[in-house]
Amino acid sequence: MEIQMLNLLWGVLLLAIPGYLIYTCDRLELPRFVLPVVRMLVQMSAMGGCLWLLYRYDTVWLCLLWLAVLVVAAAFLLVSRTRMPSRVLMLPACVAMYVSVLVVSAYVLFVALRPESPMSARWFVPVSGMLMAHVLTTNIHAVRTYFDSLRQDSVPYYTLLGNGAPRLKALAPYITRALRSMTVPAAANLSAMGLFVLPMLLSGLLLGGMKPVMAVAVMVLLVVAAIAASMLSLVLTLWLCDRRAFDKSGKIIIES
Repeated sequence: MEIQMLNLLWGVLLLAIPGYLIYTCDRLELPRFVLPVVRMLVQMSAMGGCLWLLYRYDTVWLCLLWLAVLVVAAAFLLVSRTRMPSRVLMLPACVAMYVSVLVVSAYVLFVALRPESPMSARWFVPVSGMLMAHVLTTNIHAVRTYFDSLRQDSVPYYTLLGNGAPRLKALAPYITRALRSMTVPAAANLSAMGLFVLPMLLSGLLLGGMKPVMAVAVMVLLVVAAIAASMLSLVLTLWLCDRRAFDKSGKIIIES
């Protein structure tokens, strides 16, 4: 199915309905509606151009480069949302998210789904993109919880460390708290995804010609893969941040 540009413009004209209602009720609110819409259109146009390049040339290296760009953008967002110094979190987050999403995506494509061209843009882009979105949203909560707990309640950590406990054991309560902050929202998000997000993705698979049973199986597989990628990314992030957040004696050196 192809949509002509003129037909797309006719569809975009539907924005005139909310725009007219907002203009009629409160003209001052109209810029707050128009600016996000324009920003969304620009972002979607840029995304469309990137996807056109990916599907036009369709090479493994281009797909890996696309994932790298996606990871860097996600890492910047992760650093800003967790209020962590970029020198501590930026590089570990990039490495952890890239490795976890790439490994889990490869497992899904080469072991579970096994399409004809596993690393083609047609398969790699949607699978890695969905995993990346879930990894980012869940890791924001978990990483922020971990470092906020260390900043605000470091007494148990120093107590265990002073009594001769290994640093990993002293950090265990904070890691557990971070994992809990990830798993509880993730479980809640799964129910929301089942009601709202997954049906839209499922509709896309059906529109793409996939059989209903196969489409449901793919969605279940992707949800399980997203949880696994999120857990792997969190563990790698905290492990790679260790030398940047603590000195050799185990003292916390991140800014409060």
